[in-house]
Amino acid sequence: MYLIRLRPYVLALLLTAGATLLLWLLRAELTPANNSLLYLLVVLIVAISQGTGPSLLAALVSFLGFNFFLVEPYYTFHVADPRDLLDLLVFFASATLTGQLASYAHRQAERAQRSRAFEEADRLKTALLHAVSHDLRTPITIIKTSVSNLLTFYATLPENEREDMLRVIENEADHLNKMVGNLLDISRLKAGALQMNQGWNSLEEVAGDVAARVWQITHQERVHICFPDSIPLVCFDYGLILQVLSNLVENSLRYEPPDRQIEICGELVKGETRVLVRNHGPNIPAEERDLIFEPFFHGARGNIGLGLAIAKGIVEAHEGRLWIEDTPGGGATFVFSLPLTVMPEVQPK
Repeated sequence: MYLIRLRPYVLALLLTAGATLLLWLLRAELTPANNSLLYLLVVLIVAISQGTGPSLLAALVSFLGFNFFLVEPYYTFHVADPRDLLDLLVFFASATLTGQLASYAHRQAERAQRSRAFEEADRLKTALLHAVSHDLRTPITIIKTSVSNLLTFYATLPENEREDMLRVIENEADHLNKMVGNLLDISRLKAGALQMNQGWNSLEEVAGDVAARVWQITHQERVHICFPDSIPLVCFDYGLILQVLSNLVENSLRYEPPDRQIEICGELVKGETRVLVRNHGPNIPAEERDLIFEPFFHGARGNIGLGLAIAKGIVEAHEGRLWIEDTPGGGATFVFSLPLTVMPEVQPK
């Protein structure tokens, strides 16, 4: 612990010593003004990177080094010319003041950053409370009502009605479980605690898995996949990108006409791989296209929930982008891109 506390001061001494050595080697070529500026730069760097105490040490050592190595007579702290003494004192005052101002500016910047983080956390907390009071209340109420009815009227209810109530309870429990999972996911994303296991994967295979899930739920072919053969393997976390595409398709299916199919297409554009999820329902107004990715955004299309916010967070964690375009002929197209990197060659053994 003691060594850790000393580290900033050691770095300040090393930087100042390095600057002094450089100036001593160039002493015949440089002017006192050049020397002062380089020392001030060192003090400024120390102040920003290490804080007030180390910057004061750097200013003091710079003053002594300036006097001992660069002011005649050399290798003594005696100053023959009073003007040189005045220059040294002005330099020391300037270096000290520069260090203090830089440290103060750095602390203010850190405080502003923490303040923004607190504001974002507070906004997220408000959104989560909104979810608890509204979005979570509905499935809980349905489950409680169904259970109460079963307990009260179990003996008199026909078997088919009992089965219907049990199925409602199961569906709402699944819905509740998904919402809680989304809350945990968005919390991890906001906290920067998302863990990724990236590897070389096929985006078309991800699209196929999503289409298979939709078939299992709806027993209809609601998804059409179109990927050209030129789409290469891309480096990403398979499970997370599967979640992204599932969220986008789930949102799109809410507005897709029953006689049309969602389209999942891939394309290569300017060094990135893009996946497009097209639906043929209503357009999304331009003023909502950024807001729609905020948690629990409530617009003309109703409450969006957390799915799109989670998708955007996962894509950005992969250094990609997610945005909305118009579908030709009407509808909304979600587009996300992932960086196109070169797959390393496998060396033969």
